[in-house]
Amino acid sequence: METNFKFNRIMSSLIDGFVMLVLLILICIIPTINVISNSINGHFILSDVLWLSFSVFGTFCLWILYLFLTSLVFKNATLGMKINKLVFVSTNGNPMNFKTLLFRETAVVVCLVFSLGFAAIIEPFSLICSENGRNFYDIFSSTKVVTIDVLD
Repeated sequence: METNFKFNRIMSSLIDGFVMLVLLILICIIPTINVISNSINGHFILSDVLWLSFSVFGTFCLWILYLFLTSLVFKNATLGMKINKLVFVSTNGNPMNFKTLLFRETAVVVCLVFSLGFAAIIEPFSLICSENGRNFYDIFSSTKVVTIDVLD
């Protein structure tokens, strides 16, 4: 695999990760700080706990929605991939459809959640070490990432 391609994949992941981090801060961390400050001040409210629970679940759903919608808008690419001129395609030759896109982007978030975020740290190393430049979620969803030039 070309080193520049792997670097572009890593940069794409970093860009998308930054967007997801901003979403996480806005939706999950700010309510957490609110719950902690209210409990310290003795104004602990059940609605804060409910909002915190919703924000954790909502964050995962928003990540999937962000990745899925950008994949639809940019035609098989997330924002980071679009900037780096990459797209993902099916490895079995089938066209990318709604179900495949949703499954791929859900696999990204599930890998992050179940690895407690370690997948984000391991991902660059797995890309560098893999011969075909495929990641965990590429394997799960039967997709691969290619440069836009390869499609032309």
